[in-house]
Amino acid sequence: MTFSRNSLGAYLALTFTLLSVALTLLLTAYSDRAASARIRASIGNNLAELANQTASRLDRSMYERYREVRLIADRLRNTHNPDTVRRELEALQQSYPAYAWIGLTDSQGRVLAATRGMLEGADVSARPWFRNALNNVHMGDVHDALLLAELLGASDGAPLRLVDIAFPVTDASGQIAGVLSARLSWEWAKDIEQAIFVPVGRSRTVDPLIVSSVGVVLLGPPDLLGQTLDLPSLSAAQRNERGHVRETWPDGHEYLVGYSRDQGFNAYPGLGWRVLVRQDTDEAFAPVDQLHQRMLIGGFVLAALFSMMGWLAARRITRPLQELADVAQGIEAGYAVKARSSGVYDEVATLGRAFNSLIAKLQQNEAEVRQLNVSLERRVQERTAEHEATIERLLENQTPPPTRIETTDVPFVATDFEGHITEWNAPAEKLFGWKRHEVLGELLPDIVLAPRHHHVFIKAVAHFLTTGHAPFADQTLERTVRRRDGTEIQVAMKIRLINTSKLQQFSAFIQALPASHEPT
Repeated sequence: MTFSRNSLGAYLALTFTLLSVALTLLLTAYSDRAASARIRASIGNNLAELANQTASRLDRSMYERYREVRLIADRLRNTHNPDTVRRELEALQQSYPAYAWIGLTDSQGRVLAATRGMLEGADVSARPWFRNALNNVHMGDVHDALLLAELLGASDGAPLRLVDIAFPVTDASGQIAGVLSARLSWEWAKDIEQAIFVPVGRSRTVDPLIVSSVGVVLLGPPDLLGQTLDLPSLSAAQRNERGHVRETWPDGHEYLVGYSRDQGFNAYPGLGWRVLVRQDTDEAFAPVDQLHQRMLIGGFVLAALFSMMGWLAARRITRPLQELADVAQGIEAGYAVKARSSGVYDEVATLGRAFNSLIAKLQQNEAEVRQLNVSLERRVQERTAEHEATIERLLENQTPPPTRIETTDVPFVATDFEGHITEWNAPAEKLFGWKRHEVLGELLPDIVLAPRHHHVFIKAVAHFLTTGHAPFADQTLERTVRRRDGTEIQVAMKIRLINTSKLQQFSAFIQALPASHEPT
C-alpha cells in the first residue's frame, strides 16, 4: 500500500510523525531540564562538600597541633635543664616534621632551648607569638618567616610560611616561667589538600583555596597566592554559611565555587579561615552537556521509532478505507461489487454495510428505471402513432388541429420550422403553467427551456433549415425543461417532423418523468 500526497493515510502518517516528534522532544526537553538541574545541583553540592571536608580536616589537624603543643607546655612546667628540653622538643619535631621550629623561652623572651639549637639565646620578646601567648592568644595566622627560612637553608629562596602556636609555661607556683612556641610549616596544608583531592581521583582542574579572615589567599593556584579577594562566596562563608555559587573571578572566568569556613574543634577556636573549592563552569557542567547530547540523540531515535509506528498504524487504519474506495470505484464503473461487512473497527464495518445496502438499492432503482423506460417508450410510441393518425385525418378532412388535439390527455406542443409555438393543448398548459393564448407565436426555448439550453435548440433548428435534415426527429429524447415558476423537470418526448405542402411543423407529445430520474 502506497500513500499519495493527498491521501488520508499520508495525512495520518504525517500527523503521527509530527505528534510523536513533538511529544518526544517535549518529554526530552522536560526530562533533560529536570535532570540537568539535579546534576548541576549535585555538582555544586559536591564542591561544597569538598570545601566542608577541607575545612573540617584543617580544624582537626590544627586541633591536634594545638593540643600537642599545650600538652608539651604542661610537661615542661618542672623542667629546667635546657638539654632535656631540647631533646624533648626535637623528639616532637621528629614525630611531626611539619614543625619548622620549636623553642622554649624564659619569661623575658630569651630563647632557652630550641630544635637544632636555632635562635638559642636570642631575644624574641618582640615577636607577636610571644606577646599573644602571654595574653592567652595561642594561635597566629599564616605569615612569612624570612629569617627562619635562611637559618633552615631554604633551597629556592622562597619565604617560609608558618603558623604560630604558643602557650605560656608556668612554674610550680603557677607563675609564668616562659613561653613554648611551635612554628608550623604551612606545607602541612598542602598535605591535607592531597589527602582530600588526590586519592578520590579528583580532577586537577578543581582548585582548593584557603583564604584568611581578611581575604588573603593562603593556599591556592600560584597566581592567586597572597592576593586579596572580595567574592560573594567569601562573604557567604564569612557569615558561616555553606553551599555553592556561580561567580566571575578577577581573571574574567566564571567558576562554580563551593564554600565553607573553619569552625574550630574542641578547645581549638579556629582562625576564621574560609575554604573555597572552585572549578571552571564549562568543565564542571561537562556532564550536563553530555547528558544533553545523549538525551537529544535518544529523543530523535524515539521520534524515529514512533514515526515508523505511526506510518504502520496509518496503513492499518486506511487499508479498510482503501478497500471501500475500491468498492465505490467498482460501483461507479457499473459493477455490482459487494463490500465486506466486517472490518478492523466498527466504523468500517458500518460503512461496508451501508455500501451493500446502497448497492442493493441502486440495483433495485435501476431495474425500476428500466421498466419505466420500457413503459414510457411504449406509451410514447402509442401516443406518436395516435398523433400521426390524427394528423393524417386532419390533413384529409382539413379540420382545424385544435379541435382534435384537445381531445388527448397528453401534453402536446407544436412549432413551426423557426421554433415559434403553433399548438399548445390543455395538458401542456397544466404541465408548464402557461396558457395557450400566452405562448402562441412565442419561441419555444424562451418558454420551456432554461437559458443554458437555448444554444442546443438554436443549433438544431439552424442545422435543419440549412440541410433539411433533422437527426432528432422520430427519436425518443429525455430532456430537462422549465415550468413557468422556474422549476425544472425531466421529460421524455418523441419529436415528429411534418413537412408537406399543407403543413410544416415539429410536434411532440411530452411525458413527465419521476423526480428521481436522471436524463440520459
